Amino acid sequence: MINVTIDGLVQEAQVGERLIDVINRSRVKLPQVCYHPQLGPIQTCDTCMVEIDGQLLRACATAASEGIIVSTKSEAASAAQREAYDRILGNHMLYCTVCDNSNGNCTVHNTAKLLAVEHQNIPFREKPYEVDNTNPFYRYDPDQCILCGRCVEACQNLEVNETLSINWEDPHPRVLWDGGSTIGESSCVSCGHCVTVCPCNALMEKSMIGHAGFFTGLPKPVLDGMIEVVKGIEPETGYGTIMRVSEAEEGMRESRIRRTKTVCTYCGVGCSFDVWTRDRHILKVEPLEGPANGVSTCVKGKFAWDHINSTDRLTKPLIREGDSFREATWEEALSLIARRLTEIKAKHGPDSIGLISSSKCTNEESYLMQKLARAVVGTNNIDNCSRYCQSPATVGLFRTVGYGGDSG
Repeated sequence: MINVTIDGLVQEAQVGERLIDVINRSRVKLPQVCYHPQLGPIQTCDTCMVEIDGQLLRACATAASEGIIVSTKSEAASAAQREAYDRILGNHMLYCTVCDNSNGNCTVHNTAKLLAVEHQNIPFREKPYEVDNTNPFYRYDPDQCILCGRCVEACQNLEVNETLSINWEDPHPRVLWDGGSTIGESSCVSCGHCVTVCPCNALMEKSMIGHAGFFTGLPKPVLDGMIEVVKGIEPETGYGTIMRVSEAEEGMRESRIRRTKTVCTYCGVGCSFDVWTRDRHILKVEPLEGPANGVSTCVKGKFAWDHINSTDRLTKPLIREGDSFREATWEEALSLIARRLTEIKAKHGPDSIGLISSSKCTNEESYLMQKLARAVVGTNNIDNCSRYCQSPATVGLFRTVGYGGDSG
C-alpha cells in the first residue's frame, strides 16, 4: 500500500491503481463523464482533470504513486473541468425536465449540478443527422450524443462485437454502426451494452421514451415549445434555477417508477438486474453491476420481456377436448392433472412419468420440483429445460473450438 494526498487528506492506494478510483473511494466528488470502472480510461471528456505538482492530468489515466499530492479543486483544475464540460454541452441540449432519462442517474445532468454550471460559453450545435429508430429495442439521437466513446468501448472491448466506431475526421462526428449503416441493417446483436453505459439520453430504450416523465409523453410540438421557453429564460435565470425545477419533477417520478432488484431467469449465469416498472408496464431492464455480469447483458436479458404484458399470453388453463381446447378453472385443471398422473403411475409405474422444470423457475422452485418427482411420484426422471437449451451449444463448441464455453 502507498499513501496519496487528495485535497489535503491522506488516502491509501494500491501501487499503480487508477487515481480516479482512489478519488472515488475517498468520496471526493470529481466530474467524470466518459470514465466507467468497467470500461477503463477512454480519455475523451477531460472533465476529470486534477492538478498534481503544478501539472494538469486526467485522473482516469494517471496511476497512483507514493507521496503524490492531488488537488481536484484548485483554480487550474476547476477551470479545466468547466472548460471540458462546456465542450460537452456544445454537443448536447439540456432539457432535463422533459427528458425520459432524467431519473437521478444521468451523468450529464449530475455533472452540470456538480460543477454548478449556470451558462455555457459554447452554444449547442445541431448535427445534420436524423434520429435512428431502426432497431426494435433502442434508438440513437445524434443531436444528444456527447461523443464520449463509452458505447464504442463497450461494443469493441466488452461485448467484442466491434460494430460501433466514431470517425473523428468527420466535420460532424457521431457514433457509427458498421461505418455508417443504420442500426437495423448493421451487425448489432442488440445486447444493450451501449444503451446501459450511455451517460445521457443519446441511446435509450424505446420502452422508456414518452413514459418515464410527467411531461415526456406530451406531443412533440408541445415539448419543443417547452424547450424553447426554457432556453429563452436561461440567459436570465441560469441553469441552476432550471435544474431545481427539473429535480422537483425527477422527485415526482419516484412515486410512480419502481425499481426492483432481480436475477435474470433466461440461463444459469445469474445476471443481476434492476427492473424499472410503471404500474404493471416494464420501462427497462438495467444491469446492476452484479458479480456475474457487471454492466453486461444479452438480448434476452435486456429486451426479451414484452411477453409479460402480451395480449396473446394465456391467463386461464386450457383443457383439450378432441381437436380443440376449452377454458377451465385452475381447480378443474389441477384436479385433472392429479387424476391422470395417478392413473398413469398405477398402470405403468412411477418411471413412466418425467418432470421438466422451467428455466424461469428459481433454484428453490426447481428444488421443490425434484422433491415432487422423487418423494411424491417416486422417480428420478427430473430435468430442466435449461440443459436442453445449453447442451447442444456446449457440444457444438467442443466440436468446433475444443471448449464448451464462449470463446469470446
